[in-house]
Amino acid sequence: MGGRSDYEERKQKRIERYKILSEKAKERSNQYMNSSANKTLERIPLGQPILVDHYSAKGHRNLLARAQNNIKKSIEEDKKSEFYSSRAESAENSKVIYSDDPRAIEKLKEKLERLENERNSIKAREHYKWELTNIGATIRETKKRIERLEKLEEIKFEDVKFDNCKVIHNKEINRIQFLFNEIPNENIRRELKSNGFHWSRKEQAWQREFNQNCIRATNRIVKDIFEKKQEQEDEEEFE
Repeated sequence: MGGRSDYEERKQKRIERYKILSEKAKERSNQYMNSSANKTLERIPLGQPILVDHYSAKGHRNLLARAQNNIKKSIEEDKKSEFYSSRAESAENSKVIYSDDPRAIEKLKEKLERLENERNSIKAREHYKWELTNIGATIRETKKRIERLEKLEEIKFEDVKFDNCKVIHNKEINRIQFLFNEIPNENIRRELKSNGFHWSRKEQAWQREFNQNCIRATNRIVKDIFEKKQEQEDEEEFE
């Protein structure tokens, strides 16, 4: 089975992270709104003008400035809270099927069945041509995704080893990884980046999601950099 073994765990952690960020932003919003400056301002009679020639004028102005600033920050934090709350809700209710999901093929087949039932329903009633056209396109794309993922599960990627690097298929996280014994030179790093690989501090590897494009990119990098380097070293040895 493809996908990441920790897919659901990572999803739940992401949802929890959004919820925590939302709660913290809401707390900060309340703190700004309930600041001492705002509380003090509440004790000043409504509509009380600044007494320009009075000793309290400067303090009055400063108090108004702090209160206005706190209200502005409170609104900003409240918006952040709503943003993260929305992200958490979207993550929980998302119907997007990601290739990293170990149940991706199963979910896509369920989706395909729903779509085909919906198309039959459209055909059985009066309909607009664009309805059938749109759902037909979605059905074709869903079938293609299922086919791609099923083919991907049949692919066996053989690990490749060189003097200072090995290339592996980490099935646990559904990634092709370049693992170096030392920091690769700038040319290699540039080649990895241009082929869609990213450095993972957690994994201590340059990696990319396992798929057909990734395999092609990996083979290209291995051929263009490591195999050529090996050939040059072999030629130098016999000179």
